[in-house]
Amino acid sequence: MAPQFENGFLRDDFGIRAKLAIPELPVPYPPDLKGPGLTIQAADFIAWHKRAAPVLASRRHDLPALYQVWLHRPDTTDRMGRAAYFEAEGEQYSVFASLAPTLLARKLPAGWLREKMLPAQRQSTGFVQRVIPRVEEQLPGTNLRAPDIYGNIPIAPQAFEDLFAGSGVELEALPFADVFARELRELAGAAAHARTCDRPLHLRHY
Repeated sequence: MAPQFENGFLRDDFGIRAKLAIPELPVPYPPDLKGPGLTIQAADFIAWHKRAAPVLASRRHDLPALYQVWLHRPDTTDRMGRAAYFEAEGEQYSVFASLAPTLLARKLPAGWLREKMLPAQRQSTGFVQRVIPRVEEQLPGTNLRAPDIYGNIPIAPQAFEDLFAGSGVELEALPFADVFARELRELAGAAAHARTCDRPLHLRHY
């Protein structure tokens, strides 16, 4: 279960539990849970999934979108990568989104983009973002927002799409409910298998 799903659905980081207003939705944690892993009885998880899945489906319009950044290669129809880069006012920024509810630009140390980030992108994907846009050229008169205490600058989805227009960078928006339901179905399948083997279900944080 990806951290943003668990955090958003169970810990109310996005206000989701408040919108659902159903206190029994959190996964049935054992009272003596210690350490990074979670072990629950497979039957308990299956029962929880039967309660949670219809509630999630019924509240799909109340939940946020999740964003994913893709790079398009000119020599194939494949999409790859999760990060895109841009420049603004002499600074360089990275935007990483892999099923994230927000888009954040993180300021990179001087020289990192071409010395570290782009080589790492080529090594991991075999491809490098074709165009690194400049805010002042793509969106004249646009100023970035003030950074938060972590140095991150939020970017609206439409501003991201306008900035990266023509660069081969795609922003995909996916309904939270659909993605979370998919993850839950996979976990429910694992739980069903664990139950047939008379074993508990192990969930670990990554």
